[in-house]
Amino acid sequence: MSKQSETALRFLRHRIRAKSKFDLHSPFVYRIYAQILNDKSGYDEFRSIEKLRVRLLKDQGYIKMSDLGAGAGDIPWCHRIVPVKKVVKRSCVKPAYGQLLFRMARHFRPAVMVELGTSLGMSTIYLAMGNPQGQITTIEGCQETAAFAGKNFELLGLSNVRQVIGSFEDILPGLLQKLGKVDLFFIDGNHRKKPFLQYFYQCLQHIHDDSVLILDDIHWSGEMEEAWKEIRNHPSVTITIDLFRMGLVFFKEGLSKEDFILHF
Repeated sequence: MSKQSETALRFLRHRIRAKSKFDLHSPFVYRIYAQILNDKSGYDEFRSIEKLRVRLLKDQGYIKMSDLGAGAGDIPWCHRIVPVKKVVKRSCVKPAYGQLLFRMARHFRPAVMVELGTSLGMSTIYLAMGNPQGQITTIEGCQETAAFAGKNFELLGLSNVRQVIGSFEDILPGLLQKLGKVDLFFIDGNHRKKPFLQYFYQCLQHIHDDSVLILDDIHWSGEMEEAWKEIRNHPSVTITIDLFRMGLVFFKEGLSKEDFILHF
């Protein structure tokens, strides 16, 4: 079965199992649904972000990408010359989920945010604009990609973004040690079960009761689904919300342990 067919099948299974707002008996999750997932407000920030997206989609340039994640296959460092607009279409967060990131940051007001996987910076921008008073540190393994993202941050005048270049394995432990507790994690890189879970367990040592963990591409492959299952079952996790593309993880004590699959 092709990768596309497998993804379609996973999406179909998700749609069949997904619940509506009428099935939500958890007051906490219902607030998440009503105030974040179902928020249709057209925030002013969205216009400037999507204007940047349109600009990038028209970019005729190329970028030399060094891929250390699942996209590299069996090659330790996979170097590719890729059109900028192709990177935007394939790798940058789509508007619906980017705006979700914005609303998550706006709602929870995380002072300290960490992102694994900058790409061209679209998801970083959504989070940074969602809470301008917060500081986001974003890690990217490819130097040229990070440089391109940096120009996008400058273009939008963002002063609350800190970029770090290097592999997650090399950078993350020291960064977390320096930051201490983290309010929001967004993990979007290296879609393999073992490293993905490694990042989760490293982040787990720096969470608190109100921390939020956002995981991208939880249904990207069978092994990513296995990683998502292990995360859901971890005793420190109380509430998870499966939106198909992204998974939301909460650690609030006093709440019953529940997993939700929702339409989004």
